[in-house]
Amino acid sequence: MAGELVLLTGGTGFLGHAILIDLLKNGYRVRAAVRSQAKIDKVLAAPSIAALKLPATQLMFVIVPDMIAPGAYDEAVQGVDFIIHAAAPVHSKDEKSDTPKEELERLFVTTCVTGNLAILKAANEKTKTVRRIVITSSTVAIAPVEVYLSDTKEREVSRGPESRVAAPPPPYNSELEAYCVSKAAALNASEEFMRDSAPTFDLISIMPSLIFGADELATSTSDLRTGSTQALISTLLTGKEGLRGVSNAILCSDVARAHVKALDEKVKGNQSFILSVDAKWENTVPILKKLFPDAFKPGFFQEDGWQPATALQWDTSKVREILDIDLASYESMLQEVVGQYLELAKKESK
Repeated sequence: MAGELVLLTGGTGFLGHAILIDLLKNGYRVRAAVRSQAKIDKVLAAPSIAALKLPATQLMFVIVPDMIAPGAYDEAVQGVDFIIHAAAPVHSKDEKSDTPKEELERLFVTTCVTGNLAILKAANEKTKTVRRIVITSSTVAIAPVEVYLSDTKEREVSRGPESRVAAPPPPYNSELEAYCVSKAAALNASEEFMRDSAPTFDLISIMPSLIFGADELATSTSDLRTGSTQALISTLLTGKEGLRGVSNAILCSDVARAHVKALDEKVKGNQSFILSVDAKWENTVPILKKLFPDAFKPGFFQEDGWQPATALQWDTSKVREILDIDLASYESMLQEVVGQYLELAKKESK
């Protein structure tokens, strides 16, 4: 409901910023938990924030330098009606990692689980106003990790939002593997907390697949060569295989919309939503040639590097039936991501 106060974590990230804008456009008051004043300045400099002409009472900030420190959110949760927890570590590479293997559990699994539980415990113990917490999970949380690492029969299994898997113990061989495990472990720990503590608030988990979309906070082409767009842009520039394995994706604005829609009291609590569409990596070049034909002139985008991949079978029906969201196509994702990249590249060439 418009005017209610939402604590948002991760609001300076790719997805978190999109959630922030959606919240503000729908009239919510937002208290964004950020790590530093520099992060605040970056958000306030965004054109979409300026265009909203917000009153000072609609967007506020609280600095939380270490979001997994004991008591990190004790002050931040005071007086809020809802919490959207979108902050979490993300992996930087598909298979190989420069991170020492002995550090992977701490950097991903421990951080993700501790962050989720810190939010839940603060809401339960330090305030009595929170009615719902929405946490960003992932489809990797509800499928065996080998699905994302190798060609396995598990890729043929259809899964729904109530599917769950156990989190395998360390050691982990890559950031991707540790990331997948961290999402499963955090989801399981959060739901165990809800069962054991029986708080007055409920929990909703949003489970997107690989997220693509325009990033307003990206000001250079190098900014778009990180995160979820890294493999896509790198493959287009080098012609070397980047995106591989499973070919599921989702538009960032759809994921943001789902988080905000999930706050509606008409949406029953303690449930999960999967957001995913079949991307078909092998269709990337034909789609982009239709959208941006000049981008494939000699010296710019390459046509090679795209291999057929398997799309996992996800039941996303609740997104349309309950949240009233029609998920955008892979073509829409490419139009946003590559369109932004080409615009930034044009500016940099002048």
